[in-house]
Amino acid sequence: MITPGAPPVPPSAQPAEQPSATLSGRARAVRLAAAGLCMALLVVGTFWGDDDAFPFGPFRMYSTSTPPNGNIHVMVLKARMPDGSWREVPLDSVVVGVNRAEVEGQVPRFQAEPALVGRLVEAHDRLRPAEPRWTGARLVMRYLKLRDRRFVGTEEKVVAEWLR
Repeated sequence: MITPGAPPVPPSAQPAEQPSATLSGRARAVRLAAAGLCMALLVVGTFWGDDDAFPFGPFRMYSTSTPPNGNIHVMVLKARMPDGSWREVPLDSVVVGVNRAEVEGQVPRFQAEPALVGRLVEAHDRLRPAEPRWTGARLVMRYLKLRDRRFVGTEEKVVAEWLR
């Protein structure tokens, strides 16, 4: 809108038009090939992929559900206190230096090398020096049982154990 009496705006002060960019035929072909490859990886990953293939494979915790008569698996850490009693402790990076998911992803290693559980105890001693030193630890898989989508009980299985 032009205000009466206002001085005219010089052409150099007016916004310049942006030239439209056009892609060459080769650039279009490269982009189409990249998009096609991504689409193919997504399709293959959707049907045959697993967590390791993310983002081209499904992230199982979001792409699956527990059957109505199934079990929910939860990894638990139990520590043996100096008095010999066992106490469930958080399986958390501030307590033992790693998160629950990192431990759950390495269950076969812990089973093959129970001494690795001792590394969690050592990490606890280093991270929490004011707390009592554990004399051992157990990794326990807790199964929360469902029947008709209702919780009906738990079952526990020791995956690996380490004692001082």
